[in-house]
Amino acid sequence: MRRKIVQSIAIMAALLLSAGGALAGEFSDVSVAAGVADDGLGKGVAFADINNDGLVDLYVSNKGGANKLLLNKGDGRFEDVTATAGAGIDHPGFTMGSVFGDYNNDGFIDLYLATGGRYEIEANRLLKNNGNGTFTDVTAQAGVGAKVFTYAASFADYDNDGDLDIYCANYGVGAKNVLYRNNGNETFTDVSDLAGVGDPSWSWMGVWADVNNDNFVDLYVVNGRYPVGEPNKLYLNNGNGTFKDVSQQAGVADPHWGLGAAFADIDNNGTLDLFVSNYVGSNKLYLNDGKGTFTEATEKIAGKHEGWGKGPTFGDVDHDGDLDLYEGDCKLANQLYINDGKGNFTNVADQQPQLQCETVRTKGTAFADVDNDGDLDLYVINWGAENKLYINDQNDNNWLKIKLSGTTSSRDAYGSKVSVYEAGQSKLTAMRELRSASGFCAQSPQQLHFGLNAAKTYDVVAVFPSGIEARVENVKTGQLLEIIEPALSKPNMLSQAIK
Repeated sequence: MRRKIVQSIAIMAALLLSAGGALAGEFSDVSVAAGVADDGLGKGVAFADINNDGLVDLYVSNKGGANKLLLNKGDGRFEDVTATAGAGIDHPGFTMGSVFGDYNNDGFIDLYLATGGRYEIEANRLLKNNGNGTFTDVTAQAGVGAKVFTYAASFADYDNDGDLDIYCANYGVGAKNVLYRNNGNETFTDVSDLAGVGDPSWSWMGVWADVNNDNFVDLYVVNGRYPVGEPNKLYLNNGNGTFKDVSQQAGVADPHWGLGAAFADIDNNGTLDLFVSNYVGSNKLYLNDGKGTFTEATEKIAGKHEGWGKGPTFGDVDHDGDLDLYEGDCKLANQLYINDGKGNFTNVADQQPQLQCETVRTKGTAFADVDNDGDLDLYVINWGAENKLYINDQNDNNWLKIKLSGTTSSRDAYGSKVSVYEAGQSKLTAMRELRSASGFCAQSPQQLHFGLNAAKTYDVVAVFPSGIEARVENVKTGQLLEIIEPALSKPNMLSQAIK
C-alpha cells in the first residue's frame, strides 16, 4: 500500500511538472491532482479517518458556499463524497472551525459544525457517524445546537469521565462561550456558567492543553475585536468540573487581536509552550515552566512577521527531532519556521516560495500524513482562492507515528501525552499531547508524529487522561504504533504495531 501511494504521488508530481507547474524544495503542490483544490470561501480544515481504513480524510469548512467531505482513496487522490455522506454535511451556510470527535465512543468519529450566519445566526450541528460512510444530524437529540456565531469548536474530556465534551468559542456582542458536558448517554448539558468558562469576549478559538502537568486539560481562549483587542484567557482546570481564570498571573493575557493559538513542546523539555497568532500586533511565543506559568520569548523567532497572523500549526517536517512551525498569514505571505533543536526558529519560506501563498488570505492550516509515508504533509485553507495540499518529500524512516485508543478514557484519547526516550535511557527525547482543534479553525489527525533517528530504538510511554500508563519498549522507527489503554492502573506493555 505504502509503495503504491508513493508511486502515485511521484506520478502526480511528474504530471504537474509536464503541465508547467513549479515544484521546488521538499514540498510539492499536488492540490489539483489530488482533488483538494477547493476554491471556496475557506475557513476551516479538519482531518480524521472517518471510515477506519487507515487513511486520513478531510473536511473543509466554507464561510459561504458548500462544505466538502473528501475521502482519501489511498492512491494520492481524494474523492468528494459530500453528496452521499448524509444531509447536512455540505451545510451551505457560514461554517467555521468544525471538529471531529467520537462523542459516543462507538469507534466511529463524529463531526461538529461550528456555524455563523449570513442573514441570521444559524445553529451549530452535531453529525453522528453511522459507520457506513454516512452521517446523521443528531443536534436536537444531543442538545448542542447553540444558535450563536461560533467561530471554532473543540472536543475535550475536561472532567476525565471517559467521554468527550464540546467547547464553542463564540463571536459577537453578548455572545458568551459555551461548554457542553457530555452526559454519557449521547446528550449534553450546558455547564458554561457552572464551570466558569462562559467568556463574553469576542472569541475566535478555544484550545485545550494540560499546561501544569496535573493530567487535567486546561483551556486557552483567543479573543480579539478591532481595533483595541481583548485579553486572551487561560482557564486552569481545578479537577472538580470548574476552572479558574489565571490569565494574568500565568503571563498569557495577550491583549492584541488574537485569532489562533497552538501549544507544543518546542524545546523538548516535557512542557507545553504556546504560540499566539495576532491579526493586529505581533505574534507571541511563550515558554512554559511546567507549572503553568509562561515567559514571553518571541525573540526566539527570527524574521517574525508583524500582524495578519492567523493559522499556526506545529510539526517536525524535517525529522530532526524538534517541532517546526507553519504560520498562515491573512494578507502578505505565509511562513515556515524551522526549529534549531533549542526552540529557536528561522523563517525559510523564501527557500520554498510555493509555501508562501503570497497575496492570498490564508485561514486554517494543518499538518497530516495524507499518503502514509511517514512525513508530514501540509494542507492550507485559502479565502476565495484554491486551497493547497503540499506533499512532503522527506521520504526516510526517521519517524514514528502513535495512534492511541482509550478504554477507560474516551475512545479518541484526547488529552493523552506520549513521551519518547532512547531505549533504556531516562532523558526525554520528545513529548506530544493529543488534542482535537488547534491553531485557527484547524484539526490535525488523531495520531502523534515524532521525528526520530532510525539508527536507534526507543521506549514509548503513554499517559491517558484516566492516569493509566502504557509503556512499550525497544520500538523501531518507520512504523505506526497503536497503543490501547490498559485496563490496569499500572504500566502495561499492551500495544499493537501496525505495519
